[in-house]
Amino acid sequence: MNLTPHKIIRIAIYILCVFIFQEVFFRYFYPVPEIKNFDRVNFMYLHFDGSGSKHSRNQTWEWQSVPDTTFIFEHHMNHYGFRDKEWLIKKPENKKRALFIGDSFIEGVMAKQDETIPLAFEKASNKTYETFNGGMLGCGLSSYLQLSADMVPLYKPDVAFLCIYANDLGKKIPKVPEFYLEPQYFNSFTPRLFEIITQIKTYGPLHFRWKNNYKPYMPSVPDEKNPWTKSEKLLKDHVTPKLADHMMKSLFNPFLTNSLTKEEKFLKAPPAIGEAITFFNFICKQNETKPVIIYIPSRNQVTDYYLPFEKEFCINCPESISLNTPEYQVHQQFLKKQCESQHIKFIDLTDTIKKKEAKGEHLYWDYDQHMKVKGYQLLGRTIWEELN
Repeated sequence: MNLTPHKIIRIAIYILCVFIFQEVFFRYFYPVPEIKNFDRVNFMYLHFDGSGSKHSRNQTWEWQSVPDTTFIFEHHMNHYGFRDKEWLIKKPENKKRALFIGDSFIEGVMAKQDETIPLAFEKASNKTYETFNGGMLGCGLSSYLQLSADMVPLYKPDVAFLCIYANDLGKKIPKVPEFYLEPQYFNSFTPRLFEIITQIKTYGPLHFRWKNNYKPYMPSVPDEKNPWTKSEKLLKDHVTPKLADHMMKSLFNPFLTNSLTKEEKFLKAPPAIGEAITFFNFICKQNETKPVIIYIPSRNQVTDYYLPFEKEFCINCPESISLNTPEYQVHQQFLKKQCESQHIKFIDLTDTIKKKEAKGEHLYWDYDQHMKVKGYQLLGRTIWEELN
């Protein structure tokens, strides 16, 4: 083949145009976050190394509670697998930054994407704060501490809220982080196709910009992740037939069986918290971040209104049970003393919620133990007011 200089130039231009086109295509339709090795999945395991697990970026998870509502709540996750906007390391001008770390109450289960506690706080601040939603459904203090160890040095928030829900405290001492994230950044000069192939091999597939992979948070029977798959015979005698059917079909939280008796046991005992508060204080002060500890009570700690619903999935519970008496408020007092000894601001939301419930303003759903939107909004505003 006789290649003249003119043909060589044309071929080179063609190859360059193809490269530019595919590079623009892959960069737009397959976006990547700033950091390669940071993802929610790393905090879902006790060893926190994410070994053998795939990243959870850009997915959409669904939560249902048919006894309460037919609405399906969608959790759209960002590039790091959290229910929030995309996170950027560079702080926006003229704004402070607030990091919320906690469980499903911070993630905002049973509320829409824009109805969470962090966004209610952001709104109350008149947008003077940029908030990060570090809520992780199903996680506990060990996960919160590792997330704080990785996120506080990385994003340098002005304030970090460690939000402790009633069931986060028990007899098991939380694990204090043994290492910090060493972020690996994407090289903007690396061809995106090459980066995509590397990511797929290492951390799992990168999802198409507008493709939502809808997945249920709670799988139905016969999935082994549903406790009814292996223990139906043991569980069915403790739940009404209608709710049992919903639990097996993942239309109602299958892990709530006898949750009332479990609360009764651990709420009246001082929690084993180890060095959790000390470590959180340390990681914040090291990065010039104000640490704040928040306590979110169980609905049964503030009112007896929900007991009739609770007893439908705790049939054998004592009839006279009540958890809103002083003997079941031990955890708040314990945390308060811990925070006072280390000069950390402590916000106990028990009284705020209790006053509303006493007025007949029920902030939680009847069956699902999470809050309605008005409950989350109240907590976000209250945290803002207490901070100031």
